Amino acid sequence: MINIKRLALLVAITITLSACNNSPAVPIQEKLPGSWLVESIQDKAVLIKNIARLNFDQKNRLSGSASCNNISSRYSLQNNSLNIGPIATTRKMCAPGLMAQESRLLQALAKVKRFQLHNGELSMYDQQGSLQIKAKRAKPEPST
Repeated sequence: MINIKRLALLVAITITLSACNNSPAVPIQEKLPGSWLVESIQDKAVLIKNIARLNFDQKNRLSGSASCNNISSRYSLQNNSLNIGPIATTRKMCAPGLMAQESRLLQALAKVKRFQLHNGELSMYDQQGSLQIKAKRAKPEPST
């Protein structure tokens, strides 16, 4: 009789410990601040990888490269809403294809009202829910 009680206790402990170990992992909350490499603009792939980059910092500043020129702006967040302020750019000329891509990116950024983060990917949408920009989180650059 004692062996059955011990066996029952052992089974109960095993089940309890197993349940604790198999509890679903709490998902890591992804955050917008950081550096993002633009992969597509309004469903068109970027011409050259790593050239269009958006950097959102902790102080609500947006900077980066629109493809040819550097950009700078301010942004504000509320839940999944994203409001990007007026964008300042440098004024250099590049190849026509890069200039056209830059123009599309600047127009798309002006339309962004909402964003979604999933597995290191950033999707930015306009008011109607149309995808404007898709980007992936840039790997941190090695410190020198």
